[in-house]
Amino acid sequence: MKQLDCVERTGTGFRVTLKRPYRAVFGFGEKFDSCNQKGKFVRACVRERCFYQGDYTYLSMPFFLTPDGFGLYVETYVEVDFDLRQDGVISVEFPVGSKGEQAKVWLLEGTPKEIISEFRSLAGMPRVFPKWVLGAWMSSNRWHTQQEVEEQLELTKKHNFPHSVLVIEPWSDHSTYYCWSGSRCKPKKVGEVISAKDIDTSASEFWQDPKKLVDDIHAAGLKLLLWTVPSHAQGENIMSSYNKEQRLANNDYVREHGEVVKNADGSAYEIPHTWCIGDMVPDFTNPVATEHWFNHYRHLKELGVDGFKTDGGEFIHDHTVTFSDGTTGLEGQNQFSVNYSRAYAKFVGEEGIVFSRAGGQETPCFSVVWAGDQESTWSEYRSILKAGMTASMSGVNCWGFDIGGFAGYLPTKELYCRAVETAAFVPVMQWHSEAVRNGRCDFAGAWHTNDRSPWNMADFHKDPAMLPRLRESFYLHYNLVPYQYALMLESGKTGIPPMRHLVLEFPADENVYGIEDEFMLGDAILVAPVLEDYVNTRSVYLPAGKWYDLFTGKCYTGGVHTFELGRTPVLMRENKCVPLNLRGGKLCSDVGSAMDGYTELTFLISGTGKYDFSDDLGNEIFIQWDDTGYREVKNKKGTAYRVIHI
Repeated sequence: MKQLDCVERTGTGFRVTLKRPYRAVFGFGEKFDSCNQKGKFVRACVRERCFYQGDYTYLSMPFFLTPDGFGLYVETYVEVDFDLRQDGVISVEFPVGSKGEQAKVWLLEGTPKEIISEFRSLAGMPRVFPKWVLGAWMSSNRWHTQQEVEEQLELTKKHNFPHSVLVIEPWSDHSTYYCWSGSRCKPKKVGEVISAKDIDTSASEFWQDPKKLVDDIHAAGLKLLLWTVPSHAQGENIMSSYNKEQRLANNDYVREHGEVVKNADGSAYEIPHTWCIGDMVPDFTNPVATEHWFNHYRHLKELGVDGFKTDGGEFIHDHTVTFSDGTTGLEGQNQFSVNYSRAYAKFVGEEGIVFSRAGGQETPCFSVVWAGDQESTWSEYRSILKAGMTASMSGVNCWGFDIGGFAGYLPTKELYCRAVETAAFVPVMQWHSEAVRNGRCDFAGAWHTNDRSPWNMADFHKDPAMLPRLRESFYLHYNLVPYQYALMLESGKTGIPPMRHLVLEFPADENVYGIEDEFMLGDAILVAPVLEDYVNTRSVYLPAGKWYDLFTGKCYTGGVHTFELGRTPVLMRENKCVPLNLRGGKLCSDVGSAMDGYTELTFLISGTGKYDFSDDLGNEIFIQWDDTGYREVKNKKGTAYRVIHI
């Protein structure tokens, strides 16, 4: 890599022009419109759009790579414009930062993998998250009582669906965003630590015993995340009356003491549109404001909460606003989401996580990512897949999406089942539901409840045969945990993510540049999601070499093949190894949800090769193999395992 000094000064900022031939362009964070951005004008800018994101993105990075040996990273949070519409010429423009400095511009050279590694070495290597994030997640914006959550725990056991994470969204009142809904916070001076004993839930009709709930969730083998939003609420709504006096006192204090983002004239900035309209925004560049903010959340750590879903990072809509560190909205529109989720990540510590949709180039260093809000349509599902592949091309290592969408009409049976089959192969497998009260869901068709759990989807479609089909994908997701975790360990060292656009593995194959409906999991597995309804076959492009159907073992060579659609087509690349946790040597076998050991540690191998395996349990195993068998080179702990040749 090298820093470019050939930066041209313009009237309002700087311009860089690269005159090099290029066949495709990937990166820019998360993009919903297409993977290959050649021919487009791309603005690196965090913007919220609920549903059908188009060229908007929650997760923006001023970075791109090409399969032609070069990429570029502008080390800044100001908006950067990339003009990719002229063949052989890439023009990059950005304004002067609020502190007057010129951003560093880095030219990165090498293969796509080498370029991602160089980019991540500058922006920060992805975090190796606790292994439990790789389990299945259950989430809803409709569980607003303790009873509803307890019922979901029982249903997971009744239907035998393994889960590892539970996310509760409407747990808090909308006065404070830190007291349980319906509870009373004992009066405290603003900024003082709120402890568990300061929260009175005795009269709550919603959450009678939060401590018991957290303990029950943990006893069921799950981790708990709570939704949060960076907002000092000012308006009234149905869930904001319980601690009104506390809210008013808090708002007066943060406004008077400058603990919020300000307008250019020094007044408190209020969110002008999208959502949380009229609320003030905490300034996470202000150490005192940050300390006061998290003093109100410390009681949740006392209760054992494992992390937070840091929603709403897209609240800066004005370039003239100011922050306490001297920056303005020029950087803040993009950087606020990073400062916000990073502050929560520091608060929860190494044992916890944050789960964000908005962010920038540093976000993978501390946050798991989900793709935001989509409706249950095939077009939204196709855009989600593009988002996952483009995020991976910027080094996002732990990403997921809402299975079958989040809102609107409940998904068709085929859309839901196919989305579950795809989610089995991405790091975060999550189903999620919007609340009907928000007015964005079908009241009659959803039986007045927008429940996207596997069991409710089977009931809704009056098809009990859905459950074993869906259950197999959940089991498969847990079978793949050893492989997924090994890939996350790799990403922490190299920046190369688990989910990959095909160009990362096959940069010389021009046929893959335009592919937006297949992805690699690591270097060994190719997944070809089914992305339309009422189809019986799926055409799949396979790069050169031999490929084996993961479920039947049938061998294919490179080229285009037509697959009959039972399962989603999944193929294993020749001369590769996939570590698995199985029962009886079978894929889609039930191994439970525990991750502190293996039912049967299994290495699925093909062709000839070698594989060096390690995990968080102290295992270090190195094997070599060919068509005649395998040889153990190292086994640090002497752990028992089996080897299966596909």
